[in-house]
Amino acid sequence: MMTFDFQLDNKGYIKKRESFDLEFKQNFQRDDIAKYLKTLVGMANNKGGQIVFGIQDSPHIPLGMTNSKFRECDPKDIDSVLRDYFSSEIIWFSSIVSIDGKEFGILAVEEQEEKPVLCKKSKAGLFREGAVYYRYRGETKEIAYTELKRILDKEREKERLFWVHNIERIAMIGPKNVQILDTYKGELDVGTQKILIDKGIIDKIKFIQEGHFTEKEGQGAPTLRLIGDVQGLDTNTMIIRPDSIYPLTTSDLAERLNLNNYQLQAVLHTQNVKEKPRFHTAIMHGGKKKIPIHKYSESLVEVLQRFLSIEGKLQECLDKYKAFCQERAKINPRKKRKRF
Repeated sequence: MMTFDFQLDNKGYIKKRESFDLEFKQNFQRDDIAKYLKTLVGMANNKGGQIVFGIQDSPHIPLGMTNSKFRECDPKDIDSVLRDYFSSEIIWFSSIVSIDGKEFGILAVEEQEEKPVLCKKSKAGLFREGAVYYRYRGETKEIAYTELKRILDKEREKERLFWVHNIERIAMIGPKNVQILDTYKGELDVGTQKILIDKGIIDKIKFIQEGHFTEKEGQGAPTLRLIGDVQGLDTNTMIIRPDSIYPLTTSDLAERLNLNNYQLQAVLHTQNVKEKPRFHTAIMHGGKKKIPIHKYSESLVEVLQRFLSIEGKLQECLDKYKAFCQERAKINPRKKRKRF
């Protein structure tokens, strides 16, 4: 978690200047929330940063906040603006520090893992739909070509490393010993040949590990086992499926995050994890009545650990999830709670 160092010079002025990761404000104003969030999003698209309230402008003297609006601001209001106007959830937090009887407010944001964060819709005089805001030294504005290219190149490199990792796995097995099942197109690559599978029966393919089959969530690691004979296919070879990048079961994820099942459900629901293909997939198991087995990527662990390290975020998720469950129970009292 970021902290601000209130170092003063011999005149009593803050030594640090406003920069790409720091901005000063005298007081927090509720009507300016959108402006503050534009700055935070710009910082998230750079290296992260913070806005410190209680610092006089020019010269930067730490006078402390002169009103209680920062303390009275509901974090839900900030989250609401972020969800309404920006494409990705950013990891932010707020805190109040007291120095020599003076109160200072801090809004801080982590560097965004998936860049860039885009503006979803316009707001007169402030936001423009489709814009990418970026924090430069002492100001936040729409990103320039050089910085945007750097971000896109970095994201492309991350994707390249992802493929390198999977290609290395294939190399260890041996390319001749690998068949690739494309569950989207309904194709199974067998050497230089392709077996086309009707999309209507894709969901009927049984993903079973022989001697280790179970319909209980969190037990068993699904893989493809061919039932029947297919000419020209060595059934001892490995099938690489798209969900191989989601190694964690719900139980694994709960253990890694040190959460109980209900707490994990609350976090997954409020953070819309199931809507983010990078972090989640569902594999259908069972006979006529399909049961989804939810799997998660390793990268989700770090993202949620950072999120949960922010004071009050877990309780906020629990409160939202409780309200959601209560509302759903009113609409359909017989509906069972969704499994994650």
